[in-house]
Amino acid sequence: MKELLSAYFDDELVSEKRTAVSEHLAGCDECSSELAGFERLSDMARDLDTPIPPPQMWSQLEKQLEEEQLAQKVQLTNRSARLYFPVQRLVALAASLLVAVGVGWFAYSTWIGHDGHNGFTAEMGHYLEEFHRDPAAAQQFLLAKYEGQAVDAQLAVSLVGYRPAVADGMPDGYSVDSTYVMTMPCCTCVQCVCTRSDGSTIAIFEHDDEEAKEWFGDRPEMSANCNGKQCMLVELDDRIAASWKHDKRHFTVVGLRDVAELTNLVAWFDDRKRIITQ
Repeated sequence: MKELLSAYFDDELVSEKRTAVSEHLAGCDECSSELAGFERLSDMARDLDTPIPPPQMWSQLEKQLEEEQLAQKVQLTNRSARLYFPVQRLVALAASLLVAVGVGWFAYSTWIGHDGHNGFTAEMGHYLEEFHRDPAAAQQFLLAKYEGQAVDAQLAVSLVGYRPAVADGMPDGYSVDSTYVMTMPCCTCVQCVCTRSDGSTIAIFEHDDEEAKEWFGDRPEMSANCNGKQCMLVELDDRIAASWKHDKRHFTVVGLRDVAELTNLVAWFDDRKRIITQ
């Protein structure tokens, strides 16, 4: 039923399916919780500017349409498919043998990389869930999973090849507790753990990887315009996590209270960049 929740929330289901989903929700806490997440994200979106469509949206839609058309063509050729699929299996077997002897190394390494990224998504999911309960425990989990080196933010450039934005300071009300250079399947990133004046914690990741989906998994997402920047947000109980592009890299921040705090951070880093480049 999970795949129908979005259409159910948007009132796009026919009456029979809508009734079936309603009956399912009455007895399924997991789906009810996910639907509530859609409702909370929708409430947050009402206070935001009109989202900017992602630049890759049209190419993704075109690709999906092409795949659906191809699937329909396969269904319309059942008899020829029965004759063709055994040949496909022989080709697949030959390809497997090539991989085994190293000739198909590129395809094999791509598969391994994809599997590693799936593991990264699952581990980040655990980190996100743990962070709002116990940021220190979440940090220890992350350091146990990935190679992390504690560094001074000013010296991280020798390890990552660029000067982290956090090296130029944080807004009033935030102090930097620790900075790490972490080697992850997606990229090598700079993580900065910061404390607010009230003692609560946020974590800021600066990285080259552009795919926020790997960081947030299959959680309900929303796109928001914050200080002129397109941001991707997910809800984590009473906190949010967000990702946006900053200069040539991306920021992912965990532990944000609300969209207002996110907008303030986006504006701060943009202003610091303008001051430094003047």
